[in-house]
Amino acid sequence: MNLSYKQSVEISKKQGENRWGEAIYGEIELFNNIELDKRPVFQTIGKKREVKQTAVLTIFEPQIDSISTSKEEWIGARVADDAQNIFYVENYEAIYDENNNLIKHQLNLIEGRF
Repeated sequence: MNLSYKQSVEISKKQGENRWGEAIYGEIELFNNIELDKRPVFQTIGKKREVKQTAVLTIFEPQIDSISTSKEEWIGARVADDAQNIFYVENYEAIYDENNNLIKHQLNLIEGRF
């Protein structure tokens, strides 16, 4: 586990696809008050061992601008950390407290192409 606290992260949400099926991303949004937990994943493809990173990005409330809680809007979004590692959102979950107040957004990320 590689837990790191960061000041901010950049996220571009997927807006659609071009005629070749490649993703088209919207404007970069900057999110503050976050936590990024990276974990290596070891795979063997053919006879070659590959290492990829997965990560859990937690965006804590409150944020400067309101954040969408629509899962469909987050899936496939591109995330860049401060070291310019590129991850893609595989899953999104909004987390609420016992009074049903939104307290954080949790995004499961995978390194590489979505």
